[in-house]
Amino acid sequence: MNYDMNMIKYRKNGFFRIAAAILIICFTLLGLTACAGTTDSKDNNDDNALIQGTWEIDTGSGAGYKFVDDKFMWLKSIENVNDNYWYGDVEYYKGAEAMDIAGLTEEELKSSLPGLKPENIFVTKLDPEKIITDGEDKTATNMNDQTLWTRLWLIEENEDSVAAVVFDLETFSMESYTKVK
Repeated sequence: MNYDMNMIKYRKNGFFRIAAAILIICFTLLGLTACAGTTDSKDNNDDNALIQGTWEIDTGSGAGYKFVDDKFMWLKSIENVNDNYWYGDVEYYKGAEAMDIAGLTEEELKSSLPGLKPENIFVTKLDPEKIITDGEDKTATNMNDQTLWTRLWLIEENEDSVAAVVFDLETFSMESYTKVK
């Protein structure tokens, strides 16, 4: 098939419109609404405080991410930080810069996700440098220098919880996470 650039751009924009509609439905069903002044991130001078911490995937598997400063871990189980994990550097992009990386415009944000504030949008670029599986270092056999994961995080805060819908910007897969720590 022959794809021209306009067709590719159209498909990408169409994806984000569909994804935005799904997000609105998910957030409505879960009752997640933005509440001003309910999180510590507003009192913290660290621009990345909202995303820092531990996030558990909502599939019930116990897997998740842990972000501490400029490092990340992807854990098979957030309860066990000593085995079955990927570890490495993370770069954070927030607000307008994150929206630019993801190809999300201000108009699309306002029309599709009116309750989501730009400061709750992050892109993380994860550069894994170590893999531990079943107690063994598998870095040399399971990773190459081209490994880089880019994720779009759309984070909603409410009185009881902080939740995120996370898009893999390479595969366009989507997962939901809840902040646990």
